[in-house]
Amino acid sequence: MGGAFAGRPTLRQASRRGSPTVSGVDDDVVPGGGGSRSLKTAATVLRALRLLGDHPEGLCAADLAKELGKSAATARYMINTLCEAGYAERTASGRCRLSDAPPWGHWGTSAEAPSPVPGDPDPGAVLAEATTELYRRTRQRSYLVRRTGTVVASVTDSRGHQGLAKHPGLGDHVPPAHAHALAMTKVLLATSAAYREVVDEEGQPLALTPATVTDLAALRAELDAVRQEGVALDREEFAEGFATIAAPVVSPSGAVTVALGLSCSARRLALDEDELVDAVRAVARHASAQWAGEVGARPVPALPLEPAAPVRPVHSEPLVSGPRR
Repeated sequence: MGGAFAGRPTLRQASRRGSPTVSGVDDDVVPGGGGSRSLKTAATVLRALRLLGDHPEGLCAADLAKELGKSAATARYMINTLCEAGYAERTASGRCRLSDAPPWGHWGTSAEAPSPVPGDPDPGAVLAEATTELYRRTRQRSYLVRRTGTVVASVTDSRGHQGLAKHPGLGDHVPPAHAHALAMTKVLLATSAAYREVVDEEGQPLALTPATVTDLAALRAELDAVRQEGVALDREEFAEGFATIAAPVVSPSGAVTVALGLSCSARRLALDEDELVDAVRAVARHASAQWAGEVGARPVPALPLEPAAPVRPVHSEPLVSGPRR
């Protein structure tokens, strides 16, 4: 596939500007020192994955360090990163083994790899690239949430840099009883009657925080607005001090089982809501067009170029595109 976001700075260019590096392993920040060092780090990660594949019973950190010729601390860090990103998991004995399926859904190639929407073509790398692009634009942690069947919403992808907080309480799955409080699942609720029925069966919505919307009439009105406006927000409804913004990624057939979103501090949302909402909408719309473009349904529009944002410390919560007007 041609670059889903043609004309945008590449990851290597971003790293040359000093920005945190986005990699296939979430939160794996490669130290500076040139492309050769980055390639060496990537080769070490691939060797670690191959070793784990050769030892289905798993390896402890000491064994992995010995096989790789690295320190135990480096092996522990690598194991933690691989487990956090979904490539590996810890056994009851504390060993590390390959997960049954990687973040993209299956190991290796398979002609039967399912699409997020039955009957639609597989989107290929479109969704993963969109998740990366949303992080690159906003420097906030980005998420891809898919509805599998009618019951479970799964977090299938995430991007962020080391030190960037993950949304508290958000794991690999969002239970139906919590779906009303998170922007990504609000998008899915607003666009799927079947999913809404499952969530409605949970009864009165739970108050996860003092800000959670629990009034059924108010929640229905909000979901109607989400359906009309194409974007959802949660303002400290899922976790105090945090907010999420999400928009639907529409399949070529018009179905919505995928939501793209980000999490940020409540303070950041108060400062930059318009810019963050615009970024989420733009990237989700482009991903929808790119997914359709994969099967020639319609041409893929290019997103407008933006000037590169200056590099700032991770904790400073910089504006996305400058001061609010």
